[in-house]
Amino acid sequence: LNINLFVKRDDMTGGVELGGNKIRKLEFLLADALGQGCDSVVTIGGEQSNHCRATASACRMLHLEPHLILRTKRADKVKSGDENFGNTGNILFDRIVWSKIYTCTPGEYGRIGSDALVHRLCDYISREHNQK
Repeated sequence: LNINLFVKRDDMTGGVELGGNKIRKLEFLLADALGQGCDSVVTIGGEQSNHCRATASACRMLHLEPHLILRTKRADKVKSGDENFGNTGNILFDRIVWSKIYTCTPGEYGRIGSDALVHRLCDYISREHNQK
């Protein structure tokens, strides 16, 4: 067989903060956000989401403000200010890069849906920016 084989290693495309294959998608999405003049990005994922971590990190590299909706059974811990929420794993990293973290329960996620949750947060952010 006379072939050339090229291998792209996603684990080598951006460091631990960007999460390998996630950076490919974010390249296009964040370029679009910058092209539209956005100053914030909203995304949604599970409590220890690699996607949310990569988004938060990439946003900060581009001077965008990351807003993360995290789906968790521990949403009440966040609302009550429990300091034990977010001291490990990806949530800790999200906090280190100063992400704005919002939560929803799995039930809320199921009833409302991710698109509606994201749109609600976008509306809230827009109202907050207009009040400044």
